[in-house]
Amino acid sequence: MQITVTEIELELKECHTRIPFRFGVHTLTEAPMAVATLHAETSDGTPMVGYTSELLVPRWFEKNLDRSVEADIESLVESIQIAGQILLDGTKASVFDHYWRTLEDRVLSVPVTAADRLTRGFGCAIWERAMMDATCRGVGIPFIDALDCDLFKIQPDRFHSSIPAGWKFHPAPLPSTIAVRHTIGLLDDLEVASEGSPEDGLPVTLVEDIRRHGLAWFKVKVGGDPQQDLERLGQVARILEDEASTGYRVTLDGNEQYADPSQLAQVLEQLSAKGPGSTFVDAIVSIEQPVPRSLTFDESASPSELARYAPVIIDEADHGPEAFPEALRIGYRGVSAKNCKGVSRSIAHQGLCDHHQGGAFISGEDLTNLPPWGLHQDLLTVAALGLHHVERNGHHYFRGLDHLPSAEAASLVKDHPDLYRTLGDGVELHIESGNLSIRSLDCEGYGCTIEPASHQRRSVLSRRTKEQG
Repeated sequence: MQITVTEIELELKECHTRIPFRFGVHTLTEAPMAVATLHAETSDGTPMVGYTSELLVPRWFEKNLDRSVEADIESLVESIQIAGQILLDGTKASVFDHYWRTLEDRVLSVPVTAADRLTRGFGCAIWERAMMDATCRGVGIPFIDALDCDLFKIQPDRFHSSIPAGWKFHPAPLPSTIAVRHTIGLLDDLEVASEGSPEDGLPVTLVEDIRRHGLAWFKVKVGGDPQQDLERLGQVARILEDEASTGYRVTLDGNEQYADPSQLAQVLEQLSAKGPGSTFVDAIVSIEQPVPRSLTFDESASPSELARYAPVIIDEADHGPEAFPEALRIGYRGVSAKNCKGVSRSIAHQGLCDHHQGGAFISGEDLTNLPPWGLHQDLLTVAALGLHHVERNGHHYFRGLDHLPSAEAASLVKDHPDLYRTLGDGVELHIESGNLSIRSLDCEGYGCTIEPASHQRRSVLSRRTKEQG
């Protein structure tokens, strides 16, 4: 299917955390959620409209401490605006061709060393998702079916020439459930709630989360100080030994905090020397982005020593199509799947994994996805990739659907009763036995049938093609 993009809109609404989320160099307490709307039409003039959303998380796309948080967020808004403007030139093309031409203009045109490549690609990814939603809604089919019939005309070999031209992505059937990999942030209370913690009906401590949700998968942040990380990981290991089910699994997230990955390897060596720490280290299935992105492809910062404990994957260093193949060459084994980096990119990464001889893999990670569009779309992407667990943390650091207008929240509960349940005066994400039920995402569109409520957010962009006036 070929479409012409006719109009784009972008609205923002500030969201506030219920507890602070510290990852790497930043502690998140508030950020705007962007809601993007895209209007398009088919060759015969049939109109269609699609939506997506994303929390504009500062200091992940670029870890520039010399720039204010406000300026960091503004750079993300600008990225969305510029990529959207490219689409409004009247070109008729497939969803993938539209996405690719924004990627060529915004990402492939700058050096691989450019610090803002993730930021630039973010705007491209936003409109890719909105176009996917629009075409799915326009045709009247679910996202998985759209992938299966190649509605978007994705060409993985344009990302990676090593993928055979005849390779075809076959989405996995939508499962009934997917396991939640619970984030344990650097400031999270483990056993006892801190003074001033919210009393809002949701868990605060790690122990409370495990008991309420029946968690079996965990993602643990490390901070870059070997002694502090050793002590905290030891605490986490003891709690998981006591509270989590036998056979729990863990991923570690370095968030670029270890310039020398051998230091983290030494932490794990000491941790594995006794008791719960040994069980914890044995439970690690992957280690994510321990090294700053600027050093990731430097042979002197090889992941080989750390890889003795678990496969090492890239996340922030995945700033363009060339990153994952280079990472595989020097000893990394995997890459994160995040919709903020592009859906087609994750599918192309799967093509690389299928043709790599070293057991390469994709891991589902979170950029604090909030309901509805961003969360639902991310869940569908990882499900299509056949992943059985995915990091989720938006429900932990934000309270349910409090960030949404009441009309949207009510519609979500009605349309997705398996994914949400009432929580006192609000609604929460429904996690049972460590899993999310996602069958209701098998609906027309990209996982969500509701539309944004009008006049509930601040408009920052509203543009049409010249032909549309």
